[in-house]
Amino acid sequence: GQNRILVILNLGGGNDGLNTVIPFEDDEYYNLRPTIAIPQNELLEITETLGLHPALAPLMDLWNDENMAIIQNVGYDQQDLSHFRSTDIWRSGSDVDQIISTGWVARYLETLYSDYVNNPPEEPMALQQGSTDGLLLTGNEGVPGVIVDDPSVFYNLVNETYESDYNNDPPETAGGNELSFVRQIDNNSFAYAGVIQAAAEAGQNTVEYPNNDVGTQLSIIAKLLSGGLYTPIFLTHHYGFDTHNNQLNDHNNLLTVLSSSIGTFFQDLENLGLRDRVILLTTSEFGRRPFENGSDGTDHGAGAPQLLFGSKVKGGIYGSNPNLTDFDNNANLLHEFDFRQLYATLMTQWFELEQQEVENILFHPFEPLPLIDNRFSLNSDPIHREGLMGIPDDYILSGAYPNPFNPVTRLTYGLKQNTLVDIRVFDIKGREILHPVHDIKPAGYFRLSLNSRSLSSGTYTVVMRAGDAVRKTNITVVK
Repeated sequence: GQNRILVILNLGGGNDGLNTVIPFEDDEYYNLRPTIAIPQNELLEITETLGLHPALAPLMDLWNDENMAIIQNVGYDQQDLSHFRSTDIWRSGSDVDQIISTGWVARYLETLYSDYVNNPPEEPMALQQGSTDGLLLTGNEGVPGVIVDDPSVFYNLVNETYESDYNNDPPETAGGNELSFVRQIDNNSFAYAGVIQAAAEAGQNTVEYPNNDVGTQLSIIAKLLSGGLYTPIFLTHHYGFDTHNNQLNDHNNLLTVLSSSIGTFFQDLENLGLRDRVILLTTSEFGRRPFENGSDGTDHGAGAPQLLFGSKVKGGIYGSNPNLTDFDNNANLLHEFDFRQLYATLMTQWFELEQQEVENILFHPFEPLPLIDNRFSLNSDPIHREGLMGIPDDYILSGAYPNPFNPVTRLTYGLKQNTLVDIRVFDIKGREILHPVHDIKPAGYFRLSLNSRSLSSGTYTVVMRAGDAVRKTNITVVK
């Protein structure tokens, strides 16, 4: 989907799921956590059995508008309890016994922008703030994106001028060192500094963000988007979730930062007219143990809820309440969903990748979850956007846009009745090059994305057969 944005907010350290989304009706919760359980009269009840931590109050508007999904018990088989290894597993999308040196986001972007090394797009493919760990953006070919370690340095970069020092050595300060690091990460980074700065100058924030690291990162994203930047993926970071002791106080502070920043961000996006374009997913390397430890905290655990926000998200609870009597062999919570199901969902339903491409990126098939409003997800469902309501009275194949194109162009096709539709792409010699659609579809409008990576420069014909009709349009690839 063009113009769709994914923001990933990683909660570094392992967020305690049971004190985030609280199964207050289960007496075991209070038995397992005599000191750190959240009293039922303090939490924010969202169903008859679940409540949110009181610090998540700024998210209640999103919850009530059905713009917040809670995916329960996310994890993977044989949970690794090392922060470093489990973080790498989440970033690479690997199995627990596989070491993979590329990130799932980078593999997705390399699928989309197959020629980015020789032919980089005009805008950054991804932007990571708040961490120098480059694994998510390490691809087979390079680094498809810009990594900036310190959001405050980056904030100054996008809000002031870097031109004056561009040819000089960076200042001998922590910020200067970060700047040097940013410059050397990839020559592309500074190729994009001008584009990023132009978007920052054109953009604005309409609300005051909380003065914390997460608020700063999200405010920059909203500002850049409002200034016209199109970068599909933004990676953001929030640390400190390793709550081995003093958890009641520390976790309250962490969740306050989280909720106030996300609440403000979506209010800003709404004011800016950008709300329908953005979804935000939380990730965290593991949950915590079901029972408290001797230091008023919790130790490294396994399954935990993750949160997905956006106006195109189908809000609600996905999955069961945690089972507080049946644990894995480390006495940790069992998982119900593999974390890669979230990635598969976002790639198929939000970014509209074909199932096969997603399997190639994640190395295995993973069952997507119905988290995105399907009227908006156009591989499988009729569209109700852009004025294309209802059912056409003929078979229709639109022209492609953009055209000429590289790497992706999009077409719309319409079916007047339930029928087998077959769409193929031929070169000028009449050889079949692609066969993107062969399926029985209901009446309505559909969108089709075509990627140029398997095509060389030149003109191709897209041929649609549906019912007794044949429709054709030409597309041109420029590499």
